Amino acid sequence: MSAAKSPAHIAPGVAEIRLSGMPADVDAVVSVLERFAAGLPVETMRLKILTRSTGRRNRRSPGHRVYLVVRLEPRRAMGENQ
Repeated sequence: MSAAKSPAHIAPGVAEIRLSGMPADVDAVVSVLERFAAGLPVETMRLKILTRSTGRRNRRSPGHRVYLVVRLEPRRAMGENQ
C-alpha cells in the first residue's frame, strides 16, 4: 500500500485514517482493514476497539476527528473456536 498525501478536502463517504504504533502492529491493523475492505474473511485475528474519543472539529480541514485505540488479538485467545 503506497503512502498518499492528505487531501485538502475529503469527499463525502471518505475518512482519513492515521495509525501509530509499532511497525508490525500497524502493518497487522492495515492487513485486517484491507481484508475487510476486500470482503475477505479475517479468520485468525480480531480487531477490538478499546477506546473511542468524542468527535472534535478539525482545525485545518473540514470535518472532525475521532481517535481510536485498537488491539489485534488472535481469535483463539478471545475464546472463539476455529
